Amino acid sequence: MRFGILGPLDIRTDDGTPVDPGGPRPPALLTLLLLDAGRTVPATRLIDGLYGSEPPAGAANALQSQISRLRGRLAPHTAVEAGGAGYRLVAPPEPVDAHAFERLCGGGRAALAAGDHARAATALR
Repeated sequence: MRFGILGPLDIRTDDGTPVDPGGPRPPALLTLLLLDAGRTVPATRLIDGLYGSEPPAGAANALQSQISRLRGRLAPHTAVEAGGAGYRLVAPPEPVDAHAFERLCGGGRAALAAGDHARAATALR
């Protein structure tokens, strides 16, 4: 799958088919998971990101419900695993536009520091 989080959330299968993450909370939840793609995000951080400083009673159960809905939307292309007091999107960072942007900028900065302006321009373009 490919994930766009720089701008409006854009989720696409490998063949380019768009995927709708559902209601108002699943896109926010998916974005929080995509910021740490492939790593476990603590449930407390997800709850804070979804509900702010005053989460509702039963926020942990609400999070589980949101995770379940998100799993249904992403299946069979990508999974969300529970573990380690949090959740992990089973996807590497590479298909997430924000991570690709960081990697390309880092390569461009390194090329500039090395005096390779042509390579820097290509990476930063």
